[in-house]
Amino acid sequence: MVVRKRLKIKGPAIAFVTTTVVDWLPVLTKEEVAKIIISDLKKCMDTNNVFLVSYVIMPSHFHGLFGFRAIENLSKFMHCFKGISSKRIKALNLVELKPGNFRLWKPRFDDLIISSPNQLKIKMEYIHNNPVKSGLVKRATDWIYSSAGDWLSNKEGLIKIDKDFTWHGV
Repeated sequence: MVVRKRLKIKGPAIAFVTTTVVDWLPVLTKEEVAKIIISDLKKCMDTNNVFLVSYVIMPSHFHGLFGFRAIENLSKFMHCFKGISSKRIKALNLVELKPGNFRLWKPRFDDLIISSPNQLKIKMEYIHNNPVKSGLVKRATDWIYSSAGDWLSNKEGLIKIDKDFTWHGV
């Protein structure tokens, strides 16, 4: 059982979330696939009243820092995102996975509730530096599938970022 359910955490919170492609296959940054991931992420954020603080789409996984007015909606949000994106990508035959039942995402996701400004900073740096550490780019701001440009160079990225934490209602 995930920590947030065991601790019965409710109300506003930021969650660091990671979800991974089955067998870590590097398919997410194919242009057509990335467009679907971005579109469906936006759609599910709007539907579930979720705000994006930071993100990176890597070839085989996704990291995001999400602001929730009600953290108890995290699983519902992730179910929406993974379900819609998987169906659209399957329908367009954009990736080759194991024959048989199509499954893009691993069934579960990992999450961590952010409990301090320092922890938020650490996770945001981790997200933005992920493509650099993986050897995909030399500078974090060069990776287009990330919020690094939004935070580090005031260059608007592919998804609107909430820098003011409006999700918190403060």
